[in-house]
Amino acid sequence: MVSLAQVKRLERVERLFYILQYLTNHEYATANELAEHCNTSVRSIYRDIKKLVDLGVTLDVEGQYGYKMIHKPIQFGGRLTKEEWMALTLYPILSEGITSGEHPFHHSYRTGLEKVMAYVQKGDELSGAGAGLGERIRLHSRPKDPSQFNVMPTMIPAIAANQTVEVTYYAIHRDKKTQRKLDPYYLVPREGHLYVIAYCHLREVMRVFRLSRFESVKPTGETFKIPRSFNIDEFLSRRWSIISDDTETTFLVRFEKEAARYVLEDDFHVDTERMPQKDGSLLLRTTVNSNEEFLRWIRSFGMNAEVLEPKEVREQMAVEYRTLLGKYEKGR
Repeated sequence: MVSLAQVKRLERVERLFYILQYLTNHEYATANELAEHCNTSVRSIYRDIKKLVDLGVTLDVEGQYGYKMIHKPIQFGGRLTKEEWMALTLYPILSEGITSGEHPFHHSYRTGLEKVMAYVQKGDELSGAGAGLGERIRLHSRPKDPSQFNVMPTMIPAIAANQTVEVTYYAIHRDKKTQRKLDPYYLVPREGHLYVIAYCHLREVMRVFRLSRFESVKPTGETFKIPRSFNIDEFLSRRWSIISDDTETTFLVRFEKEAARYVLEDDFHVDTERMPQKDGSLLLRTTVNSNEEFLRWIRSFGMNAEVLEPKEVREQMAVEYRTLLGKYEKGR
């Protein structure tokens, strides 16, 4: 049985990791910001900062700006290499196929798994019971584009280490390949795909890039800091999935009984008001900045979804369905 003291030690280790991660990704951080990020007290943060300094992390304190990390000792020797750690923790979650010998990190996955299992099974009567569990839990319902295997081993370490990358990217809306430099801030899963939230040096603005559309990713040797003014939650707010068209619209949609149960059990990325009706139908109200993405989702329900508001979108949908009906009638 795990004691209270052991639980507290584990909580502190986890908190130290989060503090290091936050200071790596931000130029400065106050004790209040760190306390909010770690869901703890400011007093605990002061103790944690002292512990990090004792462990060899060099920090500077700059008045109202807070703490700034000058040097973080990175030691990947010992039991797990950097590649093995990523192969065990990140790649199985983000991609299909790491258990196949064709995956570039398969060897690191196997050697890392062997090290971990050898460590946790010492004197354990469950020896071998979980050795193949990582291969048996399939986190994706469909195979990923093999091209992702080529870019992920470069892109993910770049995100972790705040490294600027040079990329070749296929812009599908322009049907054109472009070369650009990116500062990759975050990797975000949406609807079975992975997207990179990055600052684009070419356009000098934050952009969303689909991982499968990168044809090449190369480190530049340059590093970056995520500005304190950037908030990932604010950036993604009111996006139905991931893309924003900068048009804020409030929708009211009726779902017939056949579709209502599925809409009720769904988890959405934006706030929604779901109002079950006596006849089994469902009214859904939401405000989004992703009209096209939202309407694409509505269309997937066919006759079981009806846009009630706004009026202009309802009229737009009516024109679309009349046009679609005309196409089908021509084929008779």
